[in-house]
Amino acid sequence: MPRVVFASVAPARDVSRLHVRTPLVKSAPLSEIMRRDVYLKLECAQPSGSFKLRGVGRACALAVERDGARLLVSSSGGNAGLATAHAGRELGAQTVVYVPETTPERVRDALRAYGAEVEVRGTQWSEANAAATARAAACGGAMIHPFEGEDTWDGHSTMIDEIAEDLGGRKPAAVATCVGGGGLLAGCLRGIERCGWGDDVVVVAMETIGADSLNASMRAGEVVTLPAITSVAKSLGAASPSPAVFKMCVELGDARVRVRACDDAHAVAACLRFADDHRVLVEPACGAALSAAYFPELGALDGISSDPRAPIVVVVCGGSVIDRASMNELAKAFSLA
Repeated sequence: MPRVVFASVAPARDVSRLHVRTPLVKSAPLSEIMRRDVYLKLECAQPSGSFKLRGVGRACALAVERDGARLLVSSSGGNAGLATAHAGRELGAQTVVYVPETTPERVRDALRAYGAEVEVRGTQWSEANAAATARAAACGGAMIHPFEGEDTWDGHSTMIDEIAEDLGGRKPAAVATCVGGGGLLAGCLRGIERCGWGDDVVVVAMETIGADSLNASMRAGEVVTLPAITSVAKSLGAASPSPAVFKMCVELGDARVRVRACDDAHAVAACLRFADDHRVLVEPACGAALSAAYFPELGALDGISSDPRAPIVVVVCGGSVIDRASMNELAKAFSLA
């Protein structure tokens, strides 16, 4: 079977650990739908509201504790910025977060509540990222990329270690996750390799149509840039995926990494069903991953392990950029209210 060679798949080096160990819980409704055990890795329980605290928090801790940085600069429409702001507060570092104009005011307020300086630049993340990169270079700050980098992937990979421990020796048939720029996907692949699951566990990487830059790149056979992000899943809004992650997907092939997409209606419907089933509110980006299990007709999980004892794990990535009012608006927009 094909392999991806990481710089390291060893456990993360010791630095301040800002993330928490999150629950892995069995979902009775999804297990019934899929006719096998389905477990939920509740990354929405992280202090910053999403999985981003694992990798981004690790990158921030290394920048401060190893490299002596006193200024952390991030570009994010939400989750990565919140993780950076949380990390900066815990580490005693100044934080500046550049966000695009599409970032909701409540998210900007949450960033400020952590003590971060918020700068608004452009209509897409790429414009905010360019401004953040220039600021970091001019001020000598540490640029904390929202999804690129070995240290970030190393941090994200720790969730797979926890999943393996909590499953107690059971090997999952598939791990379903969402993908934006690709950092979470890279972390999952690194953790799976470290656990020795590489030949048997399929990673299902879900995007929403309109934010599906990895799907578009896979179809084109090269990294492409979307002209605009038209999906409601704005936190998946990387107009182009990480070139390194794209290369991983190509090298591993569809047997190891399935890159799939759902429409916004399915993503929002999955969020609503998840809220009813588990009393947890998550954003449409997370709904993309949940849709793979809530809607088998999408085919994302077709043909996985024939062993019904092999469970499916869905990464519930977070919900820090959603609230009840905005979810109600989305439900009405897609006639799901």
